[in-house]
Amino acid sequence: MNHYFVNQTSGKRFLAGFLDFVFVLILTIFMYVPTQAITARAGGDENIARIYEAGVQTGLYTVVQQGDQGNLAPIEDKTLFPRALYFFYVDEEGARTKEIHNIAPILKTGSAFNTADDYYEVIMLKGSAETLFDFSVINSEEPWNIPSLSGKEAEVEAFYKAEIDKAHDIINKNAYINDLIRKAELYTFYALGGAYLLSVIILVIIVPMFIKGNVTLGKVITKTAVVNNLGYKTSFLQANMRNLAMFFFSYVFFFMPFMLISTFMFMLSKEKKSLFDFLTATRVADKNTSLIFTNAEEEAKYRKELAGRLIEVEKRKAKNRQEAEQNEKDINLGD
Repeated sequence: MNHYFVNQTSGKRFLAGFLDFVFVLILTIFMYVPTQAITARAGGDENIARIYEAGVQTGLYTVVQQGDQGNLAPIEDKTLFPRALYFFYVDEEGARTKEIHNIAPILKTGSAFNTADDYYEVIMLKGSAETLFDFSVINSEEPWNIPSLSGKEAEVEAFYKAEIDKAHDIINKNAYINDLIRKAELYTFYALGGAYLLSVIILVIIVPMFIKGNVTLGKVITKTAVVNNLGYKTSFLQANMRNLAMFFFSYVFFFMPFMLISTFMFMLSKEKKSLFDFLTATRVADKNTSLIFTNAEEEAKYRKELAGRLIEVEKRKAKNRQEAEQNEKDINLGD
């Protein structure tokens, strides 16, 4: 056992782990750009285009340009509600893509698609005493713009608001659109997950291979060393096996309580060993206060050399005492 081994303090061990995690998050942000580009080429952009197309064709959404990117946003201008609701329901044959043809429910049994008359009769209650609209004149160029009956303006505004909300509920339950949204979320997950895993691989597995002692950046900053069970330097394989264990248990399976288990093991273990130390037969040393040797032979050689130096020091001290005593005798004789 290395007689010059000193366990790293709990504070520095936690700090090293925290710094490693922060470095991974920072690199993930930068890695997201290329991974997002990869998922976009793999079908993400096409899926987004379908979402935009479907949203616009429903009549309830519009594309809002923000810089170089367009975002799909629901129509919120109340003056546009009549047109939006009309185009949501009225689906002239061939006017929409096959996937969202008749995205709104069929208003009349037996119809293949909704016509303007279907919309007027079922939604706006044309011909009913309960209608809020005046159908005496219909503008063929703006068939959605049906004037309200006198004194019914407030009720018409509430009508459009309620019907628009119903239309959005219908869209939210539409299988095709929900499938597009799920795919978009999946592509985003792939991009983020890919960026995260690449960052962990780089910082936890690859970078330590080029650092003395095969430790992570967090350990370099906190002057922390990883040694074998006897307190001597780890082999290249052993050190990287520990990093690989950290990769899986700390980062890949971060949603499982492995880190919590590892922390309790480290705090309760007599030898201050974490889960990763038990798995890979390692220990964590304070580099500032420890002397880390390659093996026991190197330590024995150091101890022998140290003993030799101490003997030389003691000899010099003894010689100096003898000289001092002789000088004192000579002075006394001179008196």
